[in-house]
Amino acid sequence: MIFLSIAAIGFLSIISCTKENFDLPAPTPLYDFPDNKLWAHQVNTVEDANAKLKEFDGIEIDVYFFEGDNEFHTGHDVASELTLDQLFNGIPRCSKYYYWIDFKNLSDENAFVAVKRMKEMISKYHLEKRVIVENSTAYLLNYFEEDSIFTSYWVPSVSDVTFSFFAENALQKKVAENLEKYRFDAISADYSMYPFLNKYFPAWNIHLWTNGLDENSDKKTVKQLSHQSNIKVILVDFDENILTSSQLQH
Repeated sequence: MIFLSIAAIGFLSIISCTKENFDLPAPTPLYDFPDNKLWAHQVNTVEDANAKLKEFDGIEIDVYFFEGDNEFHTGHDVASELTLDQLFNGIPRCSKYYYWIDFKNLSDENAFVAVKRMKEMISKYHLEKRVIVENSTAYLLNYFEEDSIFTSYWVPSVSDVTFSFFAENALQKKVAENLEKYRFDAISADYSMYPFLNKYFPAWNIHLWTNGLDENSDKKTVKQLSHQSNIKVILVDFDENILTSSQLQH
């Protein structure tokens, strides 16, 4: 895991001001509340969802879709027996909260059926404008967008934040082409990729996850990220929301 220091974030952000940014149309922010940017990361059981939603307004759920039972099943590395329908059903006042759906196995074979099933659950639980589906395959993810489901295009991480000029150029070109060709509501990546995203796509809604930032000493980094206006959602592994007023006092 790359640890991106506050100094590095600031330094690379300053450098980005001298570079040409891609002039792509910016989508309207989906979730734009400065005090509630933190959502809970990898929440894949009913028990964990109800615990985390006492602290956070949103949670990230990992899912796999299976055409055999026409259901999304929760799980990060492998699918569990718990369906997304069951998880939503187990959350009191489900429509009060927000859900980042990390779609693990989106494919040509399941895309159309998966979109239909997601639409059914959004309607069943009154989650219109409360669900955002994330995946890295742009043309398949666009099917959700075309059916009025919020989407976040997952930008791949690189092994070194100082990756070569040629690798950086290739990645920004690929991302720019997909953002021009398809419609998405946000772009998402590991927090270490923020300097890259801010450099080339500063007007876009940026959603981040913060794997590895789970110690008390990491809270300063997370708070610093939350101060960036184009970062709209940050997935965290803390049990408490460190941006709430009670936590900010510490």
